[in-house]
Amino acid sequence: MSTGQTIPKKMTFEANREHDGKLTPISDRKPFTVMLNPDSLTVESHVNFNPSRRKFLTYISRECPKIKLPTLFFDVTGVIPDDQWPQGCTTIKQMVDNLKKVVYDPDGESHQPPVVKIKWGSFSFSVRVTQLNIKYTLFDLAGIPVRAEVTIEAQYFYQEWPFDHTKEKKSPDLTHLVEVKAGDSLPLMCERVYKNPSYYLQIAKINGLTNFRQLKPGTILEFPPIRE
Repeated sequence: MSTGQTIPKKMTFEANREHDGKLTPISDRKPFTVMLNPDSLTVESHVNFNPSRRKFLTYISRECPKIKLPTLFFDVTGVIPDDQWPQGCTTIKQMVDNLKKVVYDPDGESHQPPVVKIKWGSFSFSVRVTQLNIKYTLFDLAGIPVRAEVTIEAQYFYQEWPFDHTKEKKSPDLTHLVEVKAGDSLPLMCERVYKNPSYYLQIAKINGLTNFRQLKPGTILEFPPIRE
């Protein structure tokens, strides 16, 4: 008899490659579906402040929200029916390797870890995984793991922030966090942020840059307010 309730879909991780702001699935990395759904999901949001001379907190910026997943369980002892196992996996090693390939291992074309889409029911997040922890908790007589626990921490991919940070960051009175693009130079970035390229030495010092002539694409640099 139907209860009218919908069984939630399992959490799935999909590996994507970013190019010119667009995400496309990596064809040779099949999405990974968990054995059991987590029992919770945490989204952390942080705001940065600086105390002023009057001891008031002065707003600087908001950070990309962070995603924290509780423990994901992998078990091949028979406790979980094999029709619930990740597709194509019969061992803990295969499950761990397939998950790492989707969320952690660098992509051969972009030479970066994938941008991961986490999908679960009504949730859909595009993130960069910042931490992947694997704990093996049970072994058979041959020393082969038969149970493992996995925890994942991630940060929103910059295009998926739940607020319009592009408008917020236009003000010269706010700290800018800017991603270095191919062909960028520090004077050019200072021109875009401050309308004055001569600030590049100050920005190099603030960000601890020893070689500001060769900026690495993908690096995030801080451009705080600068007073004349």
